[in-house]
Amino acid sequence: MPRPSTTSRVRRRHLLASLAALGTAGVGTANARIESSAPAARTASDGSTARTTSRREGTESTLEPTGALDLQGVAEVVVDDDGETAYCSLVDGFGVVDASDPANPTVLYEERGLTHDGEGPMESIMDVKVSGDRLLVSGPNGYGGSLSGFFLYDVSDPANPERVAFHGTSFGPHNSYIDGEFVYLTGSGESGSPTVIYDVRDDDPEEVARWKAADADDAWAEAGRNYRQTHDVYVQDDVLYVAYWDAGTWLVDVSDPTDPSAIARLGGHDPEYLAGLGQIDPEFRELPGNSHYVQPNADASALFVGKEAWDAEETDRDGGPGGIECWDLSGSEPALRTVLRPPEPGPDEDEDAQWTSHNFGIDGDRLYTSWYGGGVRVYDVGDLANPRLLGGWRDPETTAFWAAKPVESGFVAASYADPRNSREEQRAGEGARFYVFPEPDGEDAEPARTMERRAFPDLEDDGGEGAGTTTTDPTTAPDTSTASDTSTDPGTVTTGGTGGATTDGDGGATADGGGETTTSTGDGTTVADDSGSIPGFGALTAIAGGGFGLWRLLGNDTDGDGHGSDGEGADDA
Repeated sequence: MPRPSTTSRVRRRHLLASLAALGTAGVGTANARIESSAPAARTASDGSTARTTSRREGTESTLEPTGALDLQGVAEVVVDDDGETAYCSLVDGFGVVDASDPANPTVLYEERGLTHDGEGPMESIMDVKVSGDRLLVSGPNGYGGSLSGFFLYDVSDPANPERVAFHGTSFGPHNSYIDGEFVYLTGSGESGSPTVIYDVRDDDPEEVARWKAADADDAWAEAGRNYRQTHDVYVQDDVLYVAYWDAGTWLVDVSDPTDPSAIARLGGHDPEYLAGLGQIDPEFRELPGNSHYVQPNADASALFVGKEAWDAEETDRDGGPGGIECWDLSGSEPALRTVLRPPEPGPDEDEDAQWTSHNFGIDGDRLYTSWYGGGVRVYDVGDLANPRLLGGWRDPETTAFWAAKPVESGFVAASYADPRNSREEQRAGEGARFYVFPEPDGEDAEPARTMERRAFPDLEDDGGEGAGTTTTDPTTAPDTSTASDTSTDPGTVTTGGTGGATTDGDGGATADGGGETTTSTGDGTTVADDSGSIPGFGALTAIAGGGFGLWRLLGNDTDGDGHGSDGEGADDA
Protein backbone atom coordinates (compact mmCIF):
# COMPACT_ATOMS: atom_id res chain seq x y z
CA MET A 1 0.00 0.00 0.00
CA PRO A 2 1.31 3.50 -0.78
CA ARG A 3 2.76 5.74 1.89
CA PRO A 4 1.42 9.28 2.33
CA SER A 5 3.03 11.87 0.11
CA THR A 6 6.15 13.68 1.35
CA THR A 7 4.23 16.95 1.46
CA SER A 8 1.46 15.55 3.64
CA ARG A 9 3.96 13.86 5.97
CA VAL A 10 5.89 17.12 6.45
CA ARG A 11 2.63 19.04 7.04
CA ARG A 12 1.55 16.47 9.59
CA ARG A 13 4.86 16.69 11.44
CA HIS A 14 4.61 20.48 11.56
CA LEU A 15 1.09 20.31 12.98
CA LEU A 16 2.10 17.79 15.64
CA ALA A 17 5.12 19.91 16.52
CA SER A 18 2.89 22.96 16.88
CA LEU A 19 0.57 21.06 19.20
CA ALA A 20 3.50 19.96 21.32
CA ALA A 21 4.68 23.55 21.62
CA LEU A 22 1.21 24.55 22.84
CA GLY A 23 1.18 21.66 25.32
CA THR A 24 -1.87 20.09 23.70
CA ALA A 25 -0.52 16.96 22.05
CA GLY A 26 0.70 14.93 24.98
CA VAL A 27 -0.90 12.19 27.01
CA GLY A 28 -2.50 13.37 30.23
CA THR A 29 -2.54 11.63 33.56
CA ALA A 30 -2.42 7.91 33.04
CA ASN A 31 -5.14 7.38 35.63
CA ALA A 32 -7.68 9.68 33.99
CA ARG A 33 -9.58 6.86 32.36
CA ILE A 34 -12.15 7.83 29.75
CA GLU A 35 -14.44 4.99 28.73
CA SER A 36 -16.86 6.64 26.29
CA SER A 37 -19.64 9.16 26.29
CA ALA A 38 -22.38 6.71 25.35
CA PRO A 39 -23.97 3.53 26.73
CA ALA A 40 -22.60 0.11 26.03
CA ALA A 41 -23.07 -1.30 22.55
CA ARG A 42 -24.83 -4.63 22.34
CA THR A 43 -24.57 -6.79 19.24
CA ALA A 44 -27.20 -9.21 18.04
CA SER A 45 -26.27 -12.89 18.17
CA ASP A 46 -28.12 -16.15 17.77
CA GLY A 47 -25.64 -18.03 19.93
CA SER A 48 -24.96 -20.63 17.27
CA THR A 49 -21.61 -22.34 16.84
CA ALA A 50 -22.63 -24.57 13.93
CA ARG A 51 -20.73 -22.60 11.30
CA THR A 52 -17.29 -23.43 12.65
CA THR A 53 -17.64 -27.02 13.71
CA SER A 54 -14.70 -29.36 13.87
CA ARG A 55 -14.01 -31.45 10.81
CA ARG A 56 -13.89 -34.55 12.98
CA GLU A 57 -17.43 -33.96 14.28
CA GLY A 58 -18.69 -35.08 10.89
CA THR A 59 -20.58 -31.86 10.21
CA GLU A 60 -19.87 -29.67 7.25
CA SER A 61 -17.77 -26.58 7.89
CA THR A 62 -18.31 -23.40 5.93
CA LEU A 63 -14.63 -23.45 4.93
CA GLU A 64 -12.27 -26.24 3.97
CA PRO A 65 -8.56 -25.86 3.17
CA THR A 66 -7.81 -25.79 -0.54
CA GLY A 67 -4.21 -26.77 0.06
CA ALA A 68 -1.69 -27.49 2.82
CA LEU A 69 1.91 -28.48 3.29
CA ASP A 70 4.02 -29.76 6.15
CA LEU A 71 6.46 -27.03 7.18
CA GLN A 72 8.37 -27.76 10.37
CA GLY A 73 8.34 -24.87 12.82
CA VAL A 74 5.99 -22.57 10.92
CA ALA A 75 4.32 -20.03 13.22
CA GLU A 76 4.10 -16.39 12.11
CA VAL A 77 3.07 -15.75 8.50
CA VAL A 78 3.12 -12.44 6.62
CA VAL A 79 2.29 -11.74 2.99
CA ASP A 80 4.08 -9.67 0.36
CA ASP A 81 2.44 -6.88 -1.63
CA ASP A 82 1.76 -9.30 -4.48
CA GLY A 83 -0.73 -11.15 -2.30
CA GLU A 84 0.75 -14.50 -3.31
CA THR A 85 4.09 -14.82 -1.50
CA ALA A 86 4.13 -15.70 2.19
CA TYR A 87 7.10 -15.36 4.53
CA CYS A 88 7.13 -17.64 7.56
CA SER A 89 9.04 -17.96 10.82
CA LEU A 90 10.29 -21.53 11.30
CA VAL A 91 11.62 -21.59 14.89
CA ASP A 92 15.19 -22.17 13.67
CA GLY A 93 14.97 -19.99 10.57
CA PHE A 94 12.52 -18.71 7.97
CA GLY A 95 10.81 -19.87 4.81
CA VAL A 96 9.17 -18.43 1.71
CA VAL A 97 6.01 -20.02 0.30
CA ASP A 98 4.38 -19.45 -3.08
CA ALA A 99 0.63 -19.48 -2.42
CA SER A 100 -0.43 -18.41 -5.92
CA ASP A 101 -1.90 -21.86 -6.57
CA PRO A 102 -4.34 -22.34 -3.64
CA ALA A 103 -4.38 -26.10 -4.15
CA ASN A 104 -0.62 -26.46 -4.24
CA PRO A 105 1.35 -24.11 -1.98
CA THR A 106 5.06 -24.54 -2.67
CA VAL A 107 8.14 -23.78 -0.59
CA LEU A 108 10.37 -21.43 -2.59
CA TYR A 109 13.13 -21.12 -0.02
CA GLU A 110 14.14 -22.22 3.47
CA GLU A 111 17.05 -21.07 5.58
CA ARG A 112 17.68 -22.59 9.00
CA GLY A 113 20.44 -22.42 11.59
CA LEU A 114 21.00 -18.65 11.28
CA THR A 115 24.44 -17.60 12.56
CA HIS A 116 26.54 -14.45 12.52
CA ASP A 117 30.33 -14.24 12.83
CA GLY A 118 30.47 -17.68 14.35
CA GLU A 119 27.77 -16.99 16.94
CA GLY A 120 24.46 -18.78 17.07
CA PRO A 121 22.45 -20.30 15.71
CA MET A 122 19.55 -18.02 16.62
CA GLU A 123 16.88 -19.90 18.54
CA SER A 124 13.12 -19.53 18.88
CA ILE A 125 12.48 -17.48 15.74
CA MET A 126 8.74 -16.87 15.98
CA ASP A 127 8.36 -13.64 14.01
CA VAL A 128 9.11 -12.29 10.55
CA LYS A 129 7.91 -9.14 8.80
CA VAL A 130 8.25 -7.86 5.23
CA SER A 131 8.18 -4.35 3.75
CA GLY A 132 8.85 -3.87 0.07
CA ASP A 133 11.98 -5.83 -0.80
CA ARG A 134 13.22 -6.18 2.77
CA LEU A 135 12.50 -9.12 5.07
CA LEU A 136 12.99 -8.79 8.83
CA VAL A 137 13.83 -11.94 10.81
CA SER A 138 14.15 -11.44 14.58
CA GLY A 139 14.73 -13.56 17.64
CA PRO A 140 14.78 -15.24 19.99
CA ASN A 141 11.22 -14.51 21.08
CA GLY A 142 12.06 -15.24 24.70
CA TYR A 143 15.08 -15.21 26.95
CA GLY A 144 18.11 -17.38 26.33
CA GLY A 145 20.05 -18.29 23.25
CA SER A 146 23.50 -17.36 22.09
CA LEU A 147 22.44 -14.94 19.36
CA SER A 148 19.87 -12.15 19.80
CA GLY A 149 18.91 -9.46 17.31
CA PHE A 150 17.58 -9.24 13.78
CA PHE A 151 18.59 -10.09 10.25
CA LEU A 152 17.64 -8.16 7.12
CA TYR A 153 17.27 -9.90 3.76
CA ASP A 154 16.84 -8.55 0.27
CA VAL A 155 13.81 -10.44 -1.07
CA SER A 156 13.46 -8.69 -4.41
CA ASP A 157 13.72 -12.27 -5.68
CA PRO A 158 11.64 -14.20 -3.12
CA ALA A 159 13.11 -17.52 -4.23
CA ASN A 160 16.64 -16.31 -3.53
CA PRO A 161 16.78 -14.07 -0.44
CA GLU A 162 20.14 -12.38 0.14
CA ARG A 163 21.24 -11.45 3.64
CA VAL A 164 22.24 -7.78 3.79
CA ALA A 165 22.57 -7.03 7.50
CA PHE A 166 22.54 -8.31 11.05
CA HIS A 167 22.19 -6.22 14.19
CA GLY A 168 22.73 -7.70 17.64
CA THR A 169 20.64 -6.78 20.66
CA SER A 170 20.96 -7.24 24.41
CA PHE A 171 17.44 -8.68 24.53
CA GLY A 172 15.34 -11.25 22.75
CA PRO A 173 12.72 -9.40 20.67
CA HIS A 174 9.40 -11.18 21.14
CA ASN A 175 7.90 -9.43 18.10
CA SER A 176 8.92 -6.90 15.49
CA TYR A 177 7.88 -4.70 12.59
CA ILE A 178 9.52 -3.09 9.57
CA ASP A 179 8.05 0.02 8.02
CA GLY A 180 10.15 1.13 5.09
CA GLU A 181 13.37 2.56 6.51
CA PHE A 182 12.77 1.77 10.18
CA VAL A 183 12.59 -1.39 12.27
CA TYR A 184 10.61 -1.61 15.53
CA LEU A 185 11.38 -4.31 18.10
CA THR A 186 9.64 -5.19 21.34
CA GLY A 187 12.29 -4.61 23.99
CA SER A 188 11.54 -7.79 25.89
CA GLY A 189 13.44 -7.85 29.19
CA GLU A 190 14.69 -4.28 28.87
CA SER A 191 13.90 -1.75 31.58
CA GLY A 192 10.37 -0.43 31.01
CA SER A 193 9.79 -2.93 28.19
CA PRO A 194 10.22 -0.31 25.47
CA THR A 195 9.72 -0.35 21.74
CA VAL A 196 13.23 -0.05 20.30
CA ILE A 197 13.50 1.77 16.97
CA TYR A 198 16.26 1.34 14.40
CA ASP A 199 17.13 3.27 11.25
CA VAL A 200 17.94 0.62 8.64
CA ARG A 201 18.59 2.86 5.66
CA ASP A 202 21.41 1.60 3.45
CA ASP A 203 21.12 -1.74 5.28
CA ASP A 204 23.19 -0.26 8.11
CA PRO A 205 21.04 -0.63 11.26
CA GLU A 206 21.43 1.95 14.00
CA GLU A 207 19.31 2.34 17.12
CA VAL A 208 17.73 5.80 17.09
CA ALA A 209 15.09 5.80 19.84
CA ARG A 210 13.24 3.94 22.54
CA TRP A 211 9.70 4.55 23.73
CA LYS A 212 7.97 3.16 26.82
CA ALA A 213 4.81 3.92 28.77
CA ALA A 214 6.82 5.56 31.56
CA ASP A 215 7.84 8.23 29.04
CA ALA A 216 4.22 9.36 29.05
CA ASP A 217 3.68 9.01 32.81
CA ASP A 218 6.21 8.18 35.51
CA ALA A 219 3.58 6.09 37.31
CA TRP A 220 4.18 3.27 34.84
CA ALA A 221 7.69 2.78 36.20
CA GLU A 222 6.12 1.44 39.40
CA ALA A 223 3.98 -1.19 37.66
CA GLY A 224 5.53 -4.66 37.67
CA ARG A 225 7.24 -5.69 34.45
CA ASN A 226 5.00 -8.70 33.97
CA TYR A 227 1.97 -6.50 33.49
CA ARG A 228 3.50 -3.85 31.22
CA GLN A 229 5.09 -6.10 28.64
CA THR A 230 5.41 -4.63 25.16
CA HIS A 231 4.11 -7.70 23.42
CA ASP A 232 3.62 -6.64 19.80
CA VAL A 233 3.90 -3.59 17.56
CA TYR A 234 2.40 -2.40 14.29
CA VAL A 235 3.19 0.76 12.31
CA GLN A 236 1.06 2.55 9.76
CA ASP A 237 0.98 6.16 8.51
CA ASP A 238 3.46 7.46 11.11
CA VAL A 239 1.63 5.85 14.02
CA LEU A 240 3.09 3.08 16.16
CA TYR A 241 0.47 0.81 17.71
CA VAL A 242 1.76 -0.98 20.81
CA ALA A 243 0.05 -3.98 22.42
CA TYR A 244 1.25 -3.36 25.98
CA TRP A 245 -0.39 -6.31 27.76
CA ASP A 246 -2.11 -5.13 30.98
CA ALA A 247 -1.00 -1.54 30.31
CA GLY A 248 -3.41 -1.38 27.36
CA THR A 249 -2.97 -0.50 23.70
CA TRP A 250 -0.98 2.65 22.96
CA LEU A 251 -0.91 4.87 19.89
CA VAL A 252 2.42 6.63 19.47
CA ASP A 253 3.38 9.34 16.99
CA VAL A 254 6.44 8.25 15.03
CA SER A 255 6.30 10.86 12.28
CA ASP A 256 9.83 11.47 13.51
CA PRO A 257 10.96 7.95 14.53
CA THR A 258 13.86 9.44 16.49
CA ASP A 259 11.43 11.29 18.78
CA PRO A 260 8.32 9.15 19.44
CA SER A 261 5.53 10.59 21.60
CA ALA A 262 2.29 9.11 22.93
CA ILE A 263 -1.05 9.97 21.34
CA ALA A 264 -3.54 7.82 23.25
CA ARG A 265 -4.02 4.71 25.33
CA LEU A 266 -6.96 2.39 24.73
CA GLY A 267 -7.89 0.08 27.57
CA GLY A 268 -5.55 -1.23 30.20
CA HIS A 269 -5.32 -1.18 33.97
CA ASP A 270 -4.31 1.82 36.04
CA PRO A 271 -0.59 1.74 36.85
CA GLU A 272 -1.28 2.11 40.57
CA TYR A 273 -3.46 -0.99 40.51
CA LEU A 274 -0.77 -3.01 38.75
CA ALA A 275 1.88 -1.70 41.15
CA GLY A 276 -0.05 -3.30 44.02
CA LEU A 277 0.06 -6.80 42.54
CA GLY A 278 2.68 -9.41 43.18
CA GLN A 279 5.15 -10.46 40.51
CA ILE A 280 3.01 -13.41 39.44
CA ASP A 281 -0.70 -12.68 39.83
CA PRO A 282 -3.70 -14.26 38.05
CA GLU A 283 -4.44 -10.79 36.64
CA PHE A 284 -1.51 -11.36 34.32
CA ARG A 285 -3.29 -14.26 32.61
CA GLU A 286 -6.88 -13.02 32.72
CA LEU A 287 -9.12 -10.46 31.09
CA PRO A 288 -9.81 -7.57 30.87
CA GLY A 289 -6.15 -6.76 30.17
CA ASN A 290 -3.78 -8.83 28.01
CA SER A 291 -3.45 -6.64 24.93
CA HIS A 292 -1.65 -9.13 22.69
CA TYR A 293 -1.87 -8.10 19.01
CA VAL A 294 -3.08 -4.90 17.39
CA GLN A 295 -3.74 -3.83 13.81
CA PRO A 296 -5.72 -0.97 12.23
CA ASN A 297 -7.64 -1.17 8.99
CA ALA A 298 -6.26 0.59 5.91
CA ASP A 299 -7.37 4.13 6.81
CA ALA A 300 -7.06 3.65 10.59
CA SER A 301 -10.75 4.36 11.08
CA ALA A 302 -10.97 1.06 12.96
CA LEU A 303 -8.57 -0.74 15.26
CA PHE A 304 -8.65 -4.38 16.29
CA VAL A 305 -7.05 -5.53 19.53
CA GLY A 306 -6.60 -9.23 20.21
CA LYS A 307 -6.68 -10.37 23.84
CA GLU A 308 -4.74 -13.52 24.62
CA ALA A 309 -6.11 -14.64 28.00
CA TRP A 310 -6.82 -17.75 30.02
CA ASP A 311 -9.18 -18.49 32.88
CA ALA A 312 -7.09 -18.89 36.04
CA GLU A 313 -8.31 -21.58 38.42
CA GLU A 314 -7.30 -19.47 41.42
CA THR A 315 -10.13 -16.96 40.85
CA ASP A 316 -13.90 -17.14 40.63
CA ARG A 317 -14.17 -14.68 37.77
CA ASP A 318 -14.43 -15.54 34.09
CA GLY A 319 -10.92 -14.60 33.02
CA GLY A 320 -10.73 -16.03 29.53
CA PRO A 321 -10.29 -17.03 26.83
CA GLY A 322 -9.79 -13.66 25.17
CA GLY A 323 -11.53 -12.26 22.11
CA ILE A 324 -10.92 -9.35 19.73
CA GLU A 325 -11.95 -5.80 20.58
CA CYS A 326 -13.34 -3.73 17.70
CA TRP A 327 -12.56 -0.04 18.20
CA ASP A 328 -14.06 2.79 16.16
CA LEU A 329 -11.45 5.52 15.65
CA SER A 330 -13.37 7.52 13.06
CA GLY A 331 -14.71 10.13 15.48
CA SER A 332 -13.19 12.66 17.82
CA GLU A 333 -12.94 10.03 20.55
CA PRO A 334 -12.35 6.28 20.25
CA ALA A 335 -15.32 4.01 20.94
CA LEU A 336 -15.28 0.30 21.66
CA ARG A 337 -18.09 -1.01 19.47
CA THR A 338 -18.02 -4.69 20.38
CA VAL A 339 -15.81 -7.64 21.30
CA LEU A 340 -15.70 -10.77 19.14
CA ARG A 341 -16.24 -13.80 21.33
CA PRO A 342 -13.74 -16.66 20.99
CA PRO A 343 -14.91 -20.03 19.65
CA GLU A 344 -16.18 -22.53 22.19
CA PRO A 345 -15.40 -26.25 22.27
CA GLY A 346 -18.04 -28.65 21.01
CA PRO A 347 -19.43 -31.48 23.14
CA ASP A 348 -16.65 -33.91 22.17
CA GLU A 349 -13.79 -31.40 21.89
CA ASP A 350 -11.02 -30.83 24.42
CA GLU A 351 -11.96 -27.98 26.72
CA ASP A 352 -8.32 -27.71 27.81
CA ALA A 353 -7.16 -26.84 24.29
CA GLN A 354 -6.32 -23.18 23.76
CA TRP A 355 -9.29 -21.20 22.41
CA THR A 356 -8.02 -17.64 22.81
CA SER A 357 -7.29 -15.06 20.14
CA HIS A 358 -3.93 -15.00 18.42
CA ASN A 359 -2.53 -13.16 15.37
CA PHE A 360 -4.85 -11.92 12.62
CA GLY A 361 -4.91 -9.89 9.41
CA ILE A 362 -7.20 -7.38 7.72
CA ASP A 363 -8.17 -6.73 4.12
CA GLY A 364 -10.90 -4.19 3.44
CA ASP A 365 -13.86 -5.01 5.68
CA ARG A 366 -12.71 -8.56 6.34
CA LEU A 367 -10.90 -9.74 9.44
CA TYR A 368 -8.98 -13.04 9.20
CA THR A 369 -8.41 -14.54 12.64
CA SER A 370 -6.64 -17.44 14.37
CA TRP A 371 -7.64 -19.00 17.69
CA TYR A 372 -5.18 -21.82 18.42
CA GLY A 373 -7.42 -24.92 18.86
CA GLY A 374 -10.40 -22.75 17.93
CA GLY A 375 -9.16 -22.75 14.35
CA VAL A 376 -9.52 -19.90 11.88
CA ARG A 377 -12.46 -17.58 11.27
CA VAL A 378 -13.30 -14.80 8.84
CA TYR A 379 -15.51 -11.88 9.84
CA ASP A 380 -17.13 -9.00 7.99
CA VAL A 381 -16.36 -5.97 10.20
CA GLY A 382 -17.66 -3.26 7.89
CA ASP A 383 -20.18 -2.46 10.63
CA LEU A 384 -18.10 -2.62 13.80
CA ALA A 385 -21.14 -2.83 16.06
CA ASN A 386 -22.65 -5.65 14.00
CA PRO A 387 -19.86 -7.96 12.80
CA ARG A 388 -20.81 -11.03 10.80
CA LEU A 389 -19.18 -14.43 10.83
CA LEU A 390 -18.49 -15.45 7.23
CA GLY A 391 -16.93 -18.83 7.83
CA GLY A 392 -14.42 -20.85 9.77
CA TRP A 393 -12.61 -24.15 10.13
CA ARG A 394 -11.04 -25.98 13.02
CA ASP A 395 -9.66 -29.35 14.02
CA PRO A 396 -8.41 -28.94 17.60
CA GLU A 397 -7.30 -32.55 17.77
CA THR A 398 -4.52 -31.98 15.21
CA THR A 399 -4.00 -28.21 14.82
CA ALA A 400 -3.24 -25.05 16.83
CA PHE A 401 -3.35 -21.90 14.70
CA TRP A 402 -0.85 -19.13 15.34
CA ALA A 403 -1.68 -16.70 12.52
CA ALA A 404 -4.05 -16.03 9.63
CA LYS A 405 -3.36 -13.48 6.87
CA PRO A 406 -5.20 -12.56 3.64
CA VAL A 407 -3.82 -13.42 0.21
CA GLU A 408 -5.09 -12.82 -3.30
CA SER A 409 -7.13 -16.03 -3.43
CA GLY A 410 -8.38 -16.05 0.16
CA PHE A 411 -6.15 -16.41 3.20
CA VAL A 412 -3.27 -18.44 4.56
CA ALA A 413 -2.82 -19.72 8.10
CA ALA A 414 -0.16 -21.47 10.14
CA SER A 415 -0.79 -24.26 12.63
CA TYR A 416 2.35 -24.22 14.74
CA ALA A 417 1.76 -27.48 16.62
CA ASP A 418 0.06 -30.85 16.51
CA PRO A 419 -1.45 -31.27 20.01
CA ARG A 420 -0.97 -35.02 19.77
CA ASN A 421 2.81 -34.58 19.83
CA SER A 422 4.96 -34.40 22.93
CA ARG A 423 5.99 -31.02 24.31
CA GLU A 424 9.51 -31.60 23.02
CA GLU A 425 8.20 -32.33 19.52
CA GLN A 426 5.98 -29.28 19.62
CA ARG A 427 8.91 -27.09 20.68
CA ALA A 428 10.85 -28.38 17.68
CA GLY A 429 7.95 -27.45 15.39
CA GLU A 430 7.17 -31.03 14.41
CA GLY A 431 3.66 -31.39 13.02
CA ALA A 432 3.40 -27.72 12.02
CA ARG A 433 1.52 -27.06 8.79
CA PHE A 434 0.89 -24.20 6.35
CA TYR A 435 -2.71 -23.94 5.09
CA VAL A 436 -4.46 -22.10 2.26
CA PHE A 437 -8.17 -21.31 2.53
CA PRO A 438 -10.64 -19.86 0.01
CA GLU A 439 -12.31 -16.51 0.42
CA PRO A 440 -15.74 -17.02 2.02
CA ASP A 441 -18.55 -16.12 -0.36
CA GLY A 442 -20.66 -14.73 2.49
CA GLU A 443 -23.78 -16.70 1.57
CA ASP A 444 -23.84 -18.40 4.95
CA ALA A 445 -22.95 -15.28 6.94
CA GLU A 446 -24.54 -14.93 10.37
CA PRO A 447 -24.30 -12.47 13.25
CA ALA A 448 -21.01 -12.99 15.04
CA ARG A 449 -21.11 -14.08 18.66
CA THR A 450 -19.88 -11.25 20.84
CA MET A 451 -19.36 -10.48 24.51
CA GLU A 452 -19.10 -7.48 26.77
CA ARG A 453 -15.70 -6.53 28.06
CA ARG A 454 -15.29 -7.08 31.77
CA ALA A 455 -14.80 -3.78 33.56
CA PHE A 456 -11.35 -2.82 34.74
CA PRO A 457 -11.17 -2.81 38.55
CA ASP A 458 -11.26 0.44 40.47
CA LEU A 459 -8.22 1.24 42.56
CA GLU A 460 -10.19 0.74 45.77
CA ASP A 461 -11.20 -2.81 44.81
CA ASP A 462 -9.59 -5.24 47.22
CA GLY A 463 -10.91 -8.58 46.03
CA GLY A 464 -14.12 -10.36 45.27
CA GLU A 465 -15.68 -12.08 42.33
CA GLY A 466 -15.30 -10.15 39.10
CA ALA A 467 -18.04 -9.63 36.58
CA GLY A 468 -17.68 -12.32 33.96
CA THR A 469 -18.04 -11.84 30.24
CA THR A 470 -21.46 -12.62 28.86
CA THR A 471 -22.85 -13.32 25.43
CA THR A 472 -24.74 -10.34 24.07
CA ASP A 473 -28.50 -10.46 24.04
CA PRO A 474 -29.65 -11.49 20.56
CA THR A 475 -32.86 -9.52 21.00
CA THR A 476 -31.11 -6.23 21.67
CA ALA A 477 -29.98 -4.40 18.57
CA PRO A 478 -27.11 -1.94 18.98
CA ASP A 479 -27.55 1.75 18.35
CA THR A 480 -24.91 2.45 15.76
CA SER A 481 -25.66 6.14 15.53
CA THR A 482 -23.75 7.04 18.70
CA ALA A 483 -20.34 6.23 20.08
CA SER A 484 -20.40 3.51 22.67
CA ASP A 485 -18.20 1.40 24.91
CA THR A 486 -18.81 -1.99 26.44
CA SER A 487 -16.94 -1.53 29.70
CA THR A 488 -19.25 0.68 31.72
CA ASP A 489 -20.22 -1.91 34.34
CA PRO A 490 -18.21 -1.95 37.57
CA GLY A 491 -16.29 -5.09 38.39
CA THR A 492 -13.85 -6.41 40.94
CA VAL A 493 -10.97 -8.82 40.77
CA THR A 494 -9.29 -11.10 43.22
CA THR A 495 -5.62 -10.27 43.51
CA GLY A 496 -3.12 -12.94 44.29
CA GLY A 497 -0.62 -10.95 46.27
CA THR A 498 0.41 -7.64 47.71
CA GLY A 499 4.09 -7.80 46.92
CA GLY A 500 5.94 -4.80 45.66
CA ALA A 501 6.17 -4.17 41.96
CA THR A 502 9.43 -4.38 40.10
CA THR A 503 10.79 -1.39 38.26
CA ASP A 504 14.02 -2.66 36.79
CA GLY A 505 12.93 -5.54 34.58
CA ASP A 506 12.50 -8.12 37.32
CA GLY A 507 9.47 -10.36 37.22
CA GLY A 508 8.07 -13.51 35.76
CA ALA A 509 6.60 -14.29 32.41
CA THR A 510 4.27 -16.82 30.92
CA ALA A 511 4.28 -18.66 27.66
CA ASP A 512 2.30 -18.04 24.51
CA GLY A 513 -0.35 -20.68 24.43
CA GLY A 514 -0.90 -20.93 28.13
CA GLY A 515 0.91 -22.22 31.14
CA GLU A 516 3.14 -20.15 33.29
CA THR A 517 6.79 -21.05 32.78
CA THR A 518 9.36 -19.21 34.87
CA THR A 519 12.86 -19.74 36.18
CA SER A 520 15.08 -17.96 38.67
CA THR A 521 18.32 -16.44 37.44
CA GLY A 522 19.96 -16.65 40.85
CA ASP A 523 20.03 -12.89 41.36
CA GLY A 524 16.46 -12.50 42.49
CA THR A 525 15.13 -12.00 39.00
CA THR A 526 12.42 -14.28 37.65
CA VAL A 527 12.46 -14.70 33.88
CA ALA A 528 10.81 -16.87 31.29
CA ASP A 529 12.11 -20.34 30.79
CA ASP A 530 13.21 -20.83 27.18
CA SER A 531 10.80 -23.73 26.88
CA GLY A 532 8.15 -21.10 26.30
CA SER A 533 7.98 -17.46 25.30
CA ILE A 534 7.10 -14.20 26.91
CA PRO A 535 3.31 -13.80 27.06
CA GLY A 536 1.36 -13.64 23.91
CA PHE A 537 1.53 -9.83 25.17
CA GLY A 538 -9.35 -1.61 27.60
CA ALA A 539 -10.26 2.67 29.07
CA LEU A 540 -8.83 5.44 27.10
CA THR A 541 -6.17 7.57 28.74
CA ALA A 542 -7.11 11.22 28.77
CA ILE A 543 -5.52 13.28 26.04
CA ALA A 544 -4.81 16.87 26.98
CA GLY A 545 -6.38 19.39 24.64
CA GLY A 546 -8.10 16.81 22.41
CA GLY A 547 -4.88 15.38 20.98
CA PHE A 548 -6.60 12.22 19.72
CA GLY A 549 -9.25 14.18 17.86
CA LEU A 550 -6.67 16.20 15.98
CA TRP A 551 -4.59 13.10 15.30
CA ARG A 552 -7.70 11.44 13.89
CA LEU A 553 -8.31 14.47 11.69
CA LEU A 554 -4.75 14.40 10.42
CA GLY A 555 -4.85 10.65 9.96
CA ASN A 556 -8.00 10.94 7.85
CA ASP A 557 -6.37 13.41 5.49
CA THR A 558 -2.84 12.19 4.99
CA ASP A 559 -3.06 12.90 1.26
CA GLY A 560 -4.37 16.40 1.75
CA ASP A 561 -7.44 15.66 -0.38
CA GLY A 562 -10.00 15.03 2.32
CA HIS A 563 -9.66 11.28 2.02
CA GLY A 564 -7.74 8.79 4.12
CA SER A 565 -4.65 7.10 2.77
CA ASP A 566 -3.98 3.41 2.71
CA GLY A 567 -1.18 2.76 5.15
CA GLU A 568 1.95 0.91 4.30
CA GLY A 569 2.48 -2.09 6.49
CA ALA A 570 4.71 -5.06 6.78
CA ASP A 571 1.93 -7.54 6.17
CA ASP A 572 -1.09 -5.66 4.87
CA ALA A 573 -1.74 -7.70 1.74
